[in-house]
Amino acid sequence: MVVDEAYHAFADASFLPRVAEFPNLIVLRTVSKIGMAGLRLGYAIAAPEWTAELNKVRQPYNLNALTQAVAPILLAEGALLAEQAATLKAERSRLHSALAALPGVVAFRTQTNFVVARVPDAPRWYAGLRNAGILVKSLHGSHPLLDHCLRITVGTPAENDAVIAALQTIR
Repeated sequence: MVVDEAYHAFADASFLPRVAEFPNLIVLRTVSKIGMAGLRLGYAIAAPEWTAELNKVRQPYNLNALTQAVAPILLAEGALLAEQAATLKAERSRLHSALAALPGVVAFRTQTNFVVARVPDAPRWYAGLRNAGILVKSLHGSHPLLDHCLRITVGTPAENDAVIAALQTIR
């Protein structure tokens, strides 16, 4: 069983403590979501038997020299990374509440660093945000369950204020 915990810093639960309990469990994580997207560093945690098997198919030189040099320095800043994640979680809650308060908007609960919201007219709202200099991802048209949905990444308090202000003018 493989569990993707790419957003572990924003979730309130993890399977990581249970790896030793389940010999068939592999937990995958990345540092991309905790502010280091450019490093392209992911990792797997599993029983030694599984890591031995994964190493058999791992590409040689699968981690570039820059990532190898920088990752230990950045990962040593655990308190700073935790503080950033806590700020994003608080901002996620604030952004979710603001979205849910808009007429005709349904904001979906999440344990990630983004909020998905169904809006009355996703193409118009997407264009309105883009015209305000705010880039979000339109999920409209990608799957019927995502019709009229926008994916809004949680930013700094000031960035989230700008999103909220822009959305209040689009209606």
